[in-house]
Amino acid sequence: MILSWTPREFKNFIKGAQLRIVDQYESMAKQAMFNRYAQNSKRAKEKKMFDAQTARKRVMNGTGDWKESREPKINTDRYRAAQKAMKAYRMKGG
Repeated sequence: MILSWTPREFKNFIKGAQLRIVDQYESMAKQAMFNRYAQNSKRAKEKKMFDAQTARKRVMNGTGDWKESREPKINTDRYRAAQKAMKAYRMKGG
């Protein structure tokens, strides 16, 4: 089968095989980071690493960002409240 390929097809096959290895290394690196987080966190939560339920919803809806399914690192409500409070704050004697 390989002998019937054009040089371009063979080159693309090799690139595909190399990219598969890159994906495997990336996956192993993510697994190592998840493992480090789980071992060192006081209260490790699965959703902080990857929210499978959200990912499934995103896959079913056809959005392409399903791999980024995890809880946000900051609470956006608290962040917005802090921004609003900082706008209202005036430095005394300044």
